[in-house]
Amino acid sequence: MAWLLIALAACDPGVVAVDAVQHGADLYAGIVPASPSKLNLYACKTCHPLHSSAAPVPGQVASAPILPGAPLAGVTQRGRWWGGAEADLLRAVNVCRARFQHAPAPWAATDVEARALWAFLVHLPADVTTVWPFTAVQAALDLPPGDGTRGAQVYDVACRSCHGAAHTGLGRLATRVPRLPEQAVLDHAGYSPALLRVVFVEKVRHGGFFGYGGDMPPYSREVLSDADLAALLTWFGLYDTL
Repeated sequence: MAWLLIALAACDPGVVAVDAVQHGADLYAGIVPASPSKLNLYACKTCHPLHSSAAPVPGQVASAPILPGAPLAGVTQRGRWWGGAEADLLRAVNVCRARFQHAPAPWAATDVEARALWAFLVHLPADVTTVWPFTAVQAALDLPPGDGTRGAQVYDVACRSCHGAAHTGLGRLATRVPRLPEQAVLDHAGYSPALLRVVFVEKVRHGGFFGYGGDMPPYSREVLSDADLAALLTWFGLYDTL
């Protein structure tokens, strides 16, 4: 909570300058990059909706984008972040910046960018003020086949915004973002369909966590259910072969 105390002392939420709030909004949207790294593909909005109304409903395929991160309205009042694993909001922000945005150094509480992002977040209407659930799935296990028709919709709302169109990659964030499903495993000769499925599950569930490579954010079961993930794998044809 150290960041909150310093930020509150530095800029009273009731009298924060409009330009600081706007600067924070620009950081959220990626108009001003939150990381100077040339490898960074993401803005805060890539992973985090502003409001819980944009979060998926368990058991339903969302019509709006499925994003892996927690909604940000009310985030300054939650007390713990990353599903309860972090007790300092600035540390949680810097985890994102380091793991996914390749930031070369963490923000300090007194940095202009940190204060501006705080100003933006604290001015959002309080939405969810309790810890947002995030269960990190540590064991990547195979899944039974799912609904392939549903899988097409899952791809559109959970994968397309970063990976572009299936098979062609049209509209993907960058050429280094793999085309799905063909480039998720660049050399899949000798892989059985079951092993390919486990690789996909690991990429989706772990992202860059647990020593797994890449900078993809992890999708928890609260955001993307096993049923929806199995539907996606079925639509990819991974219960047959690539």
